[in-house]
Amino acid sequence: MNTQQNILIKILSVVVLLAVLFPSAVKFVHVLEQHEHEVCIDNSTTHMHEMDVDCEFYKFKINPVFTFKIKYADLETSIQNYLKITSQYHFISTYQKLGIALRGPPQLV
Repeated sequence: MNTQQNILIKILSVVVLLAVLFPSAVKFVHVLEQHEHEVCIDNSTTHMHEMDVDCEFYKFKINPVFTFKIKYADLETSIQNYLKITSQYHFISTYQKLGIALRGPPQLV
């Protein structure tokens, strides 16, 4: 049972790999065929072109273009109503000032 499942997984992985590589293989074979595409450089007159039915080069696009539109939040909001803090003890009380400086415990250097 386990061997059959492993064989099935391997076959499916080969099929997926072939499906992914098929467009690249078709374009590579097309390049090696000595097939030429004519490019129109006559811009002076309006004219129509016939489509080459034998060439299937236009059907495959290997590199799709993805564009992601990211909407950024506006972080430049300024606060206009602020107070200048002149003392470190302003949050305690305006009438009660501490006589000692706030500091941590002593430590060895």
